[in-house]
Amino acid sequence: MKEKTYKLIADIAGEDIQGDGQRLKEDLGLDSLGLVTLLIEIEDDFDIVINESDLDPTSLVTVGDIVELVGRYV
Repeated sequence: MKEKTYKLIADIAGEDIQGDGQRLKEDLGLDSLGLVTLLIEIEDDFDIVINESDLDPTSLVTVGDIVELVGRYV
């Protein structure tokens, strides 16, 4: 699950993922549209529906935050 999540993030960001501590915006250059695109891809690839309450961009700052989010649904 973690490797698949890393691959999705890398594909959207166009950057290699080095670890959970990488910041989505500052280190990987993901803007708000990129984050929305990533979340849609995650829902599609993992066949999940993420609750709206979990889509707070202030709580999705690092790669690890995304991995943790996916882990709650998979």
